[in-house]
Amino acid sequence: MAIDIGKMTIPEILKHVSDLPASKRSGALTQIANLRKEIKVLMWYVFRKDVNFDLPDGSPPYKEMEVPENMGLNRLPAEIRKLEYLLPASNLNRIKKEKIFIEILEAVSPEEAKLVLQVKDKKLSYKGINRKLVEESLPEVFLGEPNS
Repeated sequence: MAIDIGKMTIPEILKHVSDLPASKRSGALTQIANLRKEIKVLMWYVFRKDVNFDLPDGSPPYKEMEVPENMGLNRLPAEIRKLEYLLPASNLNRIKKEKIFIEILEAVSPEEAKLVLQVKDKKLSYKGINRKLVEESLPEVFLGEPNS
Protein backbone atom coordinates (compact mmCIF):
# COMPACT_ATOMS: atom_id res chain seq x y z
CA MET A 1 0.00 0.00 0.00
CA ALA A 2 1.39 3.37 -1.03
CA ILE A 3 1.62 6.16 1.50
CA ASP A 4 1.36 9.89 0.88
CA ILE A 5 4.39 11.34 2.64
CA GLY A 6 3.34 14.82 1.51
CA LYS A 7 0.54 14.70 4.07
CA MET A 8 2.59 13.15 6.86
CA THR A 9 4.33 15.02 9.65
CA ILE A 10 8.06 14.48 10.07
CA PRO A 11 7.56 12.38 13.24
CA GLU A 12 5.05 10.22 11.33
CA ILE A 13 7.57 9.75 8.50
CA LEU A 14 10.34 8.77 10.90
CA LYS A 15 8.01 6.34 12.67
CA HIS A 16 7.03 4.84 9.31
CA VAL A 17 10.70 4.29 8.40
CA SER A 18 11.37 2.87 11.88
CA ASP A 19 8.48 0.41 11.53
CA LEU A 20 9.81 -1.00 8.25
CA PRO A 21 11.88 -4.20 8.21
CA ALA A 22 15.57 -3.34 8.70
CA SER A 23 16.40 -4.38 5.13
CA LYS A 24 14.01 -1.76 3.68
CA ARG A 25 14.84 1.23 5.91
CA SER A 26 17.83 2.50 3.93
CA GLY A 27 16.04 2.58 0.59
CA ALA A 28 12.94 4.12 2.12
CA LEU A 29 14.92 6.84 3.91
CA THR A 30 16.75 7.69 0.68
CA GLN A 31 13.52 7.97 -1.31
CA ILE A 32 11.71 9.96 1.36
CA ALA A 33 14.64 12.35 1.93
CA ASN A 34 14.77 13.04 -1.81
CA LEU A 35 11.11 14.10 -1.67
CA ARG A 36 11.17 15.82 1.72
CA LYS A 37 14.44 17.78 2.05
CA GLU A 38 13.77 18.61 5.69
CA ILE A 39 14.42 14.95 6.60
CA LYS A 40 17.97 15.27 5.27
CA VAL A 41 18.43 18.55 7.15
CA LEU A 42 17.33 16.95 10.43
CA MET A 43 19.66 13.99 9.87
CA TRP A 44 22.49 16.50 9.33
CA TYR A 45 21.77 18.16 12.68
CA VAL A 46 21.45 14.85 14.54
CA PHE A 47 24.27 12.75 13.12
CA ARG A 48 27.06 15.14 12.13
CA LYS A 49 29.73 14.96 14.85
CA ASP A 50 30.83 18.53 14.12
CA VAL A 51 27.35 20.04 14.53
CA ASN A 52 26.17 20.96 18.02
CA PHE A 53 23.67 23.43 19.34
CA ASP A 54 24.70 26.34 21.57
CA LEU A 55 21.93 25.61 24.07
CA PRO A 56 21.85 24.37 27.67
CA ASP A 57 21.27 20.70 28.41
CA GLY A 58 17.74 19.48 29.03
CA SER A 59 14.35 20.73 28.02
CA PRO A 60 13.52 24.42 28.47
CA PRO A 61 10.23 25.51 29.98
CA TYR A 62 7.75 26.01 27.13
CA LYS A 63 4.01 25.94 26.58
CA GLU A 64 2.92 23.05 24.38
CA MET A 65 0.69 23.97 21.47
CA GLU A 66 -2.82 22.69 22.06
CA VAL A 67 -3.68 20.55 19.07
CA PRO A 68 -6.57 18.10 18.76
CA GLU A 69 -5.26 14.53 18.61
CA ASN A 70 -4.57 13.22 15.10
CA MET A 71 -4.91 16.70 13.62
CA GLY A 72 -1.63 16.12 11.80
CA LEU A 73 -0.34 19.66 12.31
CA ASN A 74 2.80 19.91 10.21
CA ARG A 75 4.59 23.10 11.23
CA LEU A 76 8.08 21.72 11.69
CA PRO A 77 9.21 22.11 8.05
CA ALA A 78 8.64 25.86 8.34
CA GLU A 79 10.55 26.06 11.63
CA ILE A 80 13.59 23.94 10.68
CA ARG A 81 15.34 26.85 8.99
CA LYS A 82 15.60 28.60 12.38
CA LEU A 83 17.79 25.82 13.80
CA GLU A 84 20.86 27.32 12.13
CA TYR A 85 20.56 30.33 14.47
CA LEU A 86 21.13 27.97 17.42
CA LEU A 87 24.60 26.84 16.33
CA PRO A 88 27.77 28.25 17.90
CA ALA A 89 28.70 29.97 14.61
CA SER A 90 25.61 32.18 14.83
CA ASN A 91 26.38 35.71 15.99
CA LEU A 92 23.34 35.77 18.28
CA ASN A 93 23.90 35.77 22.02
CA ARG A 94 22.95 32.68 24.00
CA ILE A 95 19.83 34.24 25.54
CA LYS A 96 18.48 35.09 22.07
CA LYS A 97 19.25 31.53 20.91
CA GLU A 98 17.33 30.08 23.85
CA LYS A 99 14.39 32.40 23.11
CA ILE A 100 14.31 31.27 19.45
CA PHE A 101 14.47 27.62 20.56
CA ILE A 102 11.49 28.08 22.88
CA GLU A 103 9.60 29.87 20.09
CA ILE A 104 10.22 26.88 17.79
CA LEU A 105 8.96 24.45 20.45
CA GLU A 106 5.83 26.53 21.00
CA ALA A 107 5.12 26.89 17.26
CA VAL A 108 4.96 23.17 16.49
CA SER A 109 2.73 20.30 17.61
CA PRO A 110 3.69 18.45 20.81
CA GLU A 111 4.84 15.46 18.72
CA GLU A 112 7.07 17.73 16.61
CA ALA A 113 8.38 19.52 19.73
CA LYS A 114 9.53 16.15 21.14
CA LEU A 115 11.40 15.53 17.90
CA VAL A 116 13.05 18.98 18.05
CA LEU A 117 14.25 18.22 21.58
CA GLN A 118 15.65 14.89 20.35
CA VAL A 119 17.43 16.67 17.49
CA LYS A 120 18.97 19.16 19.94
CA ASP A 121 20.16 16.31 22.15
CA LYS A 122 21.30 14.30 19.08
CA LYS A 123 19.34 11.24 20.25
CA LEU A 124 16.46 10.07 18.06
CA SER A 125 14.08 7.63 19.72
CA TYR A 126 13.05 5.95 16.46
CA LYS A 127 14.16 2.31 16.36
CA GLY A 128 16.73 1.66 13.65
CA ILE A 129 17.23 5.29 12.65
CA ASN A 130 20.86 5.74 13.59
CA ARG A 131 24.13 7.03 12.17
CA LYS A 132 24.87 3.73 10.37
CA LEU A 133 21.51 3.84 8.54
CA VAL A 134 21.99 7.50 7.58
CA GLU A 135 25.56 6.80 6.37
CA GLU A 136 24.14 4.07 4.09
CA SER A 137 21.11 5.93 2.81
CA LEU A 138 22.22 9.58 2.85
CA PRO A 139 26.03 9.65 2.60
CA GLU A 140 25.91 13.27 1.41
CA VAL A 141 24.92 14.30 4.95
CA PHE A 142 28.49 13.51 6.02
CA LEU A 143 30.39 15.22 3.16
CA GLY A 144 33.06 17.46 4.63
CA GLU A 145 32.72 16.07 8.15
CA PRO A 146 36.12 16.14 9.84
CA ASN A 147 37.48 12.79 11.00
CA SER A 148 37.42 12.46 14.76
